[in-house]
Amino acid sequence: MSTQLVVLFEHASGYGLFRVKDAEDVSKFVPHVQSIQTDPIKFQSIVELIAFSPFKSGTNALDNINSISEGIVHEDLHLFLETNVPKSSKKAKVVLGVADSRIGASIQEVLGYSCQHTEVVPEVIRGIRY
Repeated sequence: MSTQLVVLFEHASGYGLFRVKDAEDVSKFVPHVQSIQTDPIKFQSIVELIAFSPFKSGTNALDNINSISEGIVHEDLHLFLETNVPKSSKKAKVVLGVADSRIGASIQEVLGYSCQHTEVVPEVIRGIRY
């Protein structure tokens, strides 16, 4: 069974969801990911945006980001993930990469997604941020 890694990126403007191409190979080559994360062209060869949901207002953004920092799944995040995270199948298990273990635990509890915040995930998030 293969694993598909999708990474949640929280930004002041909204939520982004990125698919890591060939996640199993990428996770073995963390130094390679580190070396290309500052080169947008090369980084784009392993990571692609699959969904983005902008916040409705500054107040809505603050409410969402505060929930994230407290490890709480906000309604907007819940809807975004339910709508955009691919479903696991017999052939491919989907793992959601998150920046923080607390929000990962909450997402896993509320939505049942397998979450990861270690290995290649921090490097992918760093590359997305860059």
